[in-house]
Amino acid sequence: MDMHNAALRAATASEIRDVIGPMEDEVVDRILSEAPTTAEVLEAFTWLRSDQRLQHRPGFELQGKAARVLEILESEEPDWGD
Repeated sequence: MDMHNAALRAATASEIRDVIGPMEDEVVDRILSEAPTTAEVLEAFTWLRSDQRLQHRPGFELQGKAARVLEILESEEPDWGD
């Protein structure tokens, strides 16, 4: 598969789980409904795990699909712990 095309197409359920780890089908389906790219899922998951997110720094907000994926992940509130 061409990496450029992969960057532009929506992530699959398998790719989402590769990024965020094991997750309930319902959560993955909610993420799939947003049709984010794998990069957008990774950006949201990275932001979820980031200390900068907790500092609410202006200018560091996610946008678009990545922001919606972050909202889905935050709504689940699993222990994303160490």
